Amino acid sequence: MSKKPKIAIIGLRGIPSRYGGTETFVEELTSRLKHKFQFYVMHEDNRFYEDEYNGVVRVHSPAIKNKSTSIPSINELINTAYILFRHRNEIDLYYFLGPDASLSAFLVKILGKKILINPDGIEWKRLLKRSEFVPFLLKPFYLLVMLYMYFMEWLSCKLPNLTVADAVSIEDYLKKQHKAKRVVYVAYGARELPVLGITYDDELNVLRTYGLSPNEYYLTVARIVAENNIHIEIDAFNKVSSGKKLVIIGNFNRKDSYNRYLIKVKKNNKNILFLESIYDKMVLGVLRKNCFANIHGHSVGGTNPSLLEAMIVKNAILAYNNQFNREVCGKGALYWENADDLKKAIEILEREQYIHNKLSNIAYEIAKSNYSWESVINQYFLVFKSIFKFSKSPF
Repeated sequence: MSKKPKIAIIGLRGIPSRYGGTETFVEELTSRLKHKFQFYVMHEDNRFYEDEYNGVVRVHSPAIKNKSTSIPSINELINTAYILFRHRNEIDLYYFLGPDASLSAFLVKILGKKILINPDGIEWKRLLKRSEFVPFLLKPFYLLVMLYMYFMEWLSCKLPNLTVADAVSIEDYLKKQHKAKRVVYVAYGARELPVLGITYDDELNVLRTYGLSPNEYYLTVARIVAENNIHIEIDAFNKVSSGKKLVIIGNFNRKDSYNRYLIKVKKNNKNILFLESIYDKMVLGVLRKNCFANIHGHSVGGTNPSLLEAMIVKNAILAYNNQFNREVCGKGALYWENADDLKKAIEILEREQYIHNKLSNIAYEIAKSNYSWESVINQYFLVFKSIFKFSKSPF
């Protein structure tokens, strides 16, 4: 029997998933295909070493980071350099996640290695949105980083054997904006958080921990950054007459200017709850399952895993109005662009139970039909297989 091809995945903060959709995706991908491929996965740490997690080689390396974020380009260069030093003659394919990784991919390209890059969303636009909430003197810096990210996005379409787009709209954008010729669309899957086997009393106990009751709160699970439009949600909730709460779960950091702005906008509204990131999948599953509706404000990404998690548990969805969210949700959501839009959507949802139920069911059927992990993993298997077609492999 031939040995398994070896794939290095670079551009995430680590597994198990404790940060966001990218990490969730990598955990699903590696756990489901580890019998076909040997994966080496980047894992941010404070020193170099390697260990095994669920059949995957975790490559620990020092990372520059804080509570809210890390510095991808630098961390990925460090990780790539280490992998090239330790495993240069072993790794058959390098899969880079995010456009920041294009700088590292250039090093790998020089050595003639096979490369995949997933540029994620339109990342340079994140800087444009975030610059609205930073001090004036920092705005030129944000502009420079934005230009750098745009260049990295361009490279992500020129360097790899294939560029992976996680949304059809991202695929179309890359082809139009950068004349990308080798792009393949592969979505994320809808992760079903574990709540089976938990009694209703157990669920109530989890909710009581946070002062919540079933169907009496709206839920947002997101990174606390400007492009996720948390400020619009808070503004809308301050305006609407609702007896329900708004629960926002994320990586709050009071040193960050946008986070401080959110606290200011929230004022003294006791019905708006800020909760730190929750990594316990059972607890998060209970919170998702029992919310009245999910508010999704992501504005610059492609297919967002957090949105899919909400859809697969039959949440009614109130989504920011852009091509990415419309591609995913279709007719299974109410859409908004500003606080007044969201206020009206909340009022409709609370007034019309029929609409609430209809949205929930449509979103669930879309997630089941279009975003099953089985389908996603099968597509990745075919992508990897096509990359290795001129190499010795077990296929």
